[in-house]
Amino acid sequence: MSQIYQYLRHFKRSEFSNPDQMSTYLLLKLDWARNKAETPFILTSTYRTNDQRTHGKGLAVDILCTNSKTRLTMLKALLAVDFNRIGIYPDHIHVDVDPDLPPCLWHGTYPSQESNS
Repeated sequence: MSQIYQYLRHFKRSEFSNPDQMSTYLLLKLDWARNKAETPFILTSTYRTNDQRTHGKGLAVDILCTNSKTRLTMLKALLAVDFNRIGIYPDHIHVDVDPDLPPCLWHGTYPSQESNS
């Protein structure tokens, strides 16, 4: 079991779907950003089983964010602690620390909920 959770100020093991699979580097940066933002970071997605991408490697989280003021506060804090892979979505911010992917900032959308038939 990872002992990192005893050192985090703002997150508990129970906030992660598979806490022992999460990157220590990600957790430390996330905790540091949360401290700088001075606003809660509610995690909506952490480790994802059967995901070949960053969430499935324990290298990413999604943070609930539904308004512009909070989004700006969170974004400033995430950038201040050197997150360099950030996705802005309508109701969350994605951050990851995958060393195999290039730094980038992107705006994402969700697939249409409408049926094509």
